[in-house]
Amino acid sequence: MNKQEKITCLKAYLDKSEESYADSFKWEIGIILGDFEESNPNLRFLENLSDEAAIYAFVDQMTSRIVMKFNPEWESLGDFVWDYVGIG
Repeated sequence: MNKQEKITCLKAYLDKSEESYADSFKWEIGIILGDFEESNPNLRFLENLSDEAAIYAFVDQMTSRIVMKFNPEWESLGDFVWDYVGIG
């Protein structure tokens, strides 16, 4: 997949309707990441993901981690997402 295809895939997956509590965070993750443009440096993590399945797995793992470990008393959701994107 090229970069634009990865961005399109990520955006579509984040925009997908909610099926679970974890899915409810996808919209907010999209807001935190910013514009879905090739020039957006926040999407650099996509370089490490090779295909649609890897992108889905990355998002699913992030939302699962939010459900299990995110504590709004200690950090913002944005900080949590950036830590995850940085660590991957």
